[in-house]
Amino acid sequence: MRLSEKKDLLRLSRRKASWFLLLPVLFVGLLMGSCEDDPSQVGLELKSVLGQIQPVTVDTMSVFTSVESMDSVRTDHFDYALLGNFRDPVFGWSDASFVTQYRLSQPWNPGHNADVDSVKLFLVVDRYNGNETTPLTVNVYELYKTLFFDSLYYSNLHVTDSISEWPVGSTTFHPQDSMIVVYLSRTFGRKIIGDTAVLENQDLFLNHFKGFYINTDKTSGNNEGGFIRIHLLAAESYMAIYYHNDLTTEAMFPFYINSYSSRVNIFRHNYDEAPAETGIKYLNQGKEDSVTYVQGMSGVYTRMDIPAIKQFRDSSIILNGVNLIIPIDTTVSTPIQMPSNLSVMVQEDGVFYQIIDVGLPEFYNGYLDKENGIYKIGMTKHFQDYLLGKNDYTTLYLMVNNPGVNTERVVLKSRLNTDPLKLEIVYTRE
Repeated sequence: MRLSEKKDLLRLSRRKASWFLLLPVLFVGLLMGSCEDDPSQVGLELKSVLGQIQPVTVDTMSVFTSVESMDSVRTDHFDYALLGNFRDPVFGWSDASFVTQYRLSQPWNPGHNADVDSVKLFLVVDRYNGNETTPLTVNVYELYKTLFFDSLYYSNLHVTDSISEWPVGSTTFHPQDSMIVVYLSRTFGRKIIGDTAVLENQDLFLNHFKGFYINTDKTSGNNEGGFIRIHLLAAESYMAIYYHNDLTTEAMFPFYINSYSSRVNIFRHNYDEAPAETGIKYLNQGKEDSVTYVQGMSGVYTRMDIPAIKQFRDSSIILNGVNLIIPIDTTVSTPIQMPSNLSVMVQEDGVFYQIIDVGLPEFYNGYLDKENGIYKIGMTKHFQDYLLGKNDYTTLYLMVNNPGVNTERVVLKSRLNTDPLKLEIVYTRE
């Protein structure tokens, strides 16, 4: 064989070898490209390269969103009360107030010729969420409505027709305060000690003094005000009557809120008070917008419908991971904080339940990723159970955790946004 023929043969063999080495790369490239397509077009056929099963990733499945408002949530027997109001450029005006009972710390006899010197109400501030420069006026009214410890109470409780005409005390709260101290009227204090017989029996006392309704004056401008979370069961949260009698010139008796005291958080919302250009669109209309919303205090939540997941149900696949990735929209600024984490719920007979993944940290997450501006929520176990026929929920609900004691809110991007939410599904076939 001539030298030139040997060189031609060598060049040909090298081209064949190069083409052979490129085949797996091209095959993987085709596989990755197919994952960009709609799952109904891709199908569920098993992908393998050189005999190894490769997981398939799908992130084009549509998640249809709409925003709905809560009627109410149960808010009795919480350790914390919410107090304040805020005018949000997106969510409009929201208000938090509460009612609570006070109980005798022990049977009490004020003594002969007892008279009230002063009455103070102390409330421990656990945290504040809102405008750090806006003070709030706190008002304390006597409650005339009987609260029963064994009854259920909800955030839409109506009590304003069962309170004193005027506050028995008011004060100004500043966001830097760690304690709210309200001086109550001596007239109110004298009513408390006016019938000494009721001061020796808890039931008689609760019938004599039914408790307080506490609210704040309404703020006026956008992004003004905020919400105080009060630790009601803290030892430092109590009412004290300072008094004297024939035997002493200075004495004090405390009344406490304890775990047997009825207490209820009350919320009101007026979404129409938000400017039209920034407020929530399509509330309770079942329509999609480019953004969607989640709010605490029995506010609003996002409904998510995922009908396309049904095509996976009759297939022999195993879900390696299902993650909902939701970008945050910060177009409109507000001092109200975003939720540190979110819950995904299902609804049955009008009652919401968390999906099973929420209790499984290795599957869930749901925490705010501030660095990337997203929430990433794992739902693998829920949808694997769906494929196995253990549940039938393809409609899910996105909410804040504990909406009865949570003041946070967030605006999220929907599938119609230029930076849309995505449902990322990774699966393999059995």
